[in-house]
Order: sequence, then C-alpha cells, then structure tokens
Amino acid sequence: MVFIGKKIKPNSIPSILAKKFRGRKMITCYLGSNAATPTASLKALAAAAKERRPKLPFIRLVHTLLQGPAPHTEPGLEDRIMSYSIFSGENIRRAANEGRAFYLPCTLRNIENIIAPGEEYCPDVAIFKVRRHPQTGEYSLGLSVEALHAAIDHAKVVIAEEDDSMPFVLGQSVVDADSIDYLVTEGVEPVYSFPAPDFDNLGAAEKRIGEQIVSHFIRDGVTLQVGIGKITDAAIGMIKNAGFRNLGVQTELYGDGLMLLQKLNIINNRRKKANMGYSTTCLIMGTRELYDFTHLRNGVQMRPASYTNAVETIRRNAPFISINTAIGVDLFGNVWADFIDPRRYWSGIGGQPDFIRALSSRNFGTPIIAIKSLAGNGESKIVLAAPPGISQTAAAYDGVVIVNEFGVADLRGLTTGNKALAIASIAHPKFREGLIRHIYDDPFFTKPQGYTFGKTPKGVIMYEGNIPL
Repeated sequence: MVFIGKKIKPNSIPSILAKKFRGRKMITCYLGSNAATPTASLKALAAAAKERRPKLPFIRLVHTLLQGPAPHTEPGLEDRIMSYSIFSGENIRRAANEGRAFYLPCTLRNIENIIAPGEEYCPDVAIFKVRRHPQTGEYSLGLSVEALHAAIDHAKVVIAEEDDSMPFVLGQSVVDADSIDYLVTEGVEPVYSFPAPDFDNLGAAEKRIGEQIVSHFIRDGVTLQVGIGKITDAAIGMIKNAGFRNLGVQTELYGDGLMLLQKLNIINNRRKKANMGYSTTCLIMGTRELYDFTHLRNGVQMRPASYTNAVETIRRNAPFISINTAIGVDLFGNVWADFIDPRRYWSGIGGQPDFIRALSSRNFGTPIIAIKSLAGNGESKIVLAAPPGISQTAAAYDGVVIVNEFGVADLRGLTTGNKALAIASIAHPKFREGLIRHIYDDPFFTKPQGYTFGKTPKGVIMYEGNIPL
C-alpha cells in the first residue's frame, strides 16, 4: 500500500477544515481515543478555536476515553469546540460537571449505530493514530479500534497521525492507505502508557473478591472479559496462582493482566469457538511492555467493538465469564457506573451492559459485578434505591452476580424480595443489619416462606476464606 494523500503538520489541520467546511455552522469530528489519543491534532484544533483563526464551524468532538491534556475544555471555548464524550476520565469529567462538555451515553457495541449515515453524530471528520508496517506499508489503528472503521467510512475528511511508538496490532485494525486523506508525520506525541498493576500487593478487600470469583466461577476453558482496575487485577492475580488452563479472551479492553496470563500460557484461546487461537479486543491500554508484546503478535488481534461486544460473538464463546466493576448497587439489583449521583458525572457505561445482556442465560456464562462494600468516603455502595435520574448498566431485570469482600449474591432468577435480601446480606457489617431490617419490616418486600431474620438467603455464598480485612 502506498499513501497517496498529503503529509501535513498538526497546525495545518484547522486550515484544511476551514476550507473544506466553509459556510457550515457545525461539523462533527470522531476522535481516536484511549492510549492512542491524537493529542497533537487535538491541541491544534483547540489552539485554532481559542485564537478564532482560521474561522471554523462549531466542532463537536465525539470520542471515548481521552488520555493526556484536554485544552479544548478550557473555559470560554464551549461556543466553538466541545466534547461529546461516550466515556470520560478526569480531564473531561470536570468539564462535563461544569457545563463545558457533554456526556453522550452509549455502550461500546452501539457507537457505530449513533455515527451511522443519517444519524445525529455521523462524522464529517475522523482523526486518529496509525502505525505503518515496516515491510508491507500497511497502516494499523494499533491500540484503539472501537468504532474507528465506521467513522473512517463515513467521514469526508480523514486525518491520521503516524506514530511509531504505537504497536502494529493485527486483526481488523488495518486501514487502507487510500482511505487516509492527510497523514500527520511531524510533531506527533507518543502513545500513552501506564504503570503495571502490582499483583503482589493488592488490598485485602480486592484479594477477597478475586478469591471468590476464581473459586466459584473460573474453570478450565472459560472465555474472559475483564475490565480495568484493582478489583479485576486481583481476579487475574488469583487466576495466575490457581493453575487454570486453556482460558480464552474476548474483551473490549486488553491490559497487562491478560498479557501476563497469556505469557504464562494460562490463556491460549484453544477452546474458543469464535476466533480460536488468539485473544480478541477492540482496545489495548497499559505498559510499554504490553505494547511491545502486542506488536505484530498473531495471538492478540483487534476487532471493532460492534464485534467484540456483540451478543452472538459472546455467546459463541461460552462458557463466558464477564468481570466488571461499578459505583453502586441498590436492593432491587440496579447497578450504575457512570454517575455518583445525578449531579456528579463520573465516567461512562462502556461495554458493561453489552456483556451483561449477552449473558442473560446461565447457558452462556456469568456476568459478574465486582464491587467493594464501601465507597472512599466510608458510605455503603449497597443502598436502598439507586439515585434518581441516573442511567444503569444493569437493571433489576438483568441477572447479574454481585461479588464483594463479604460474599457472592447471585441474583439470577430471584424475586424482588429474595433479591433484596441477597444483596443486603453481603453489605458491609456497619450497614448490613439496617438494610436487612428495612427489608424485613417493609411489607412491600415479599419475604420467602420460612425466612427468619439473620438467615442466609437464597443465592448467597458468604465469604469463608482466610484473608483478614
């Protein structure tokens, strides 16, 4: 493949867009995200918006998690350029909570739907990073595929930053050279990397959660989807020490923990029915070692989120174990992960609902919500009712399994009363009796026959291990 477009510097981007979209009041730009955030291009757009030169339409930036600086969120620029963020970190979170960015709720599986032709966020522009193959000349989207293929197909202007700090990841990450209009080759900032998880020094609560997930749900040959964070790191650490074999990976995010298991041949993907022989993901984020590991490695391949998070793909790889975290859960079984309360936006729903709904039957596997019993402020993460007005990654009708440091509450098939008792039974001891008493005294909650106060209800396995808190 030979690139036949034009090579440019980042500061040329505003002029290109001003000329292409002269007379337009607004344009939509789909921005590559995560570890492959095209920071140089983002800075150039923000600088042009700040200086009002050249004259640009209002720019809507549609993206998932951005790493690095977010200069376009500076106060005063919101009438010229704004984020429409599907998933946010600290840089966009603050802007969204202060009215300088929008939260755009959408699961990873459905991003392609909201950016399709005729839809509100169909992109005029796509900006992202690529890595050139040293022998073939092909371009790879590297660390972030999610919905970029769809964005490239629909956009009128396609701009790629060529970045040799990014791995060339195999699979459905290759982009035709002739689909790129402009290639940024100078002033590109390297991809973002992060410290490795410390699997040997995890907290006691995290270890307890990991221990229970491994002892009750992991078996030889299961396929894994694992989120990111200390709790999921603990599950991976316990898997590493348990001697499992022939595990598979089909996930939305591939990180250092999954790499560790694959290096140890615990993950070999031999029993997967879809994509047998290699791990599939739509995002990669972690250490420099991880990026080196995934470079030109056939054992880790990229797919769009519309594939990795699709119901049919997940179910084909049964038995499937999905492990994600959340901000809170209420006694009805509602789970939320994007808001702390209706006036405090936190992150996004990611692909959690995609996997939960795909695993609605035990025949396909288990959707686990791994959550510590207490928030950072010491309040219970298990509450009477979800804060009104916030979106939910799992609703009361979704059959999920809640795991915290005090036990397992398998909510699948439980009535409202049984479900409430199961969830309350694994609450932190400071709050447990009060929650159970509330259920016991409230006639709304139909109690199971023969239930007595303090009895372990159906669906609950209390923690019986030896890790002290």
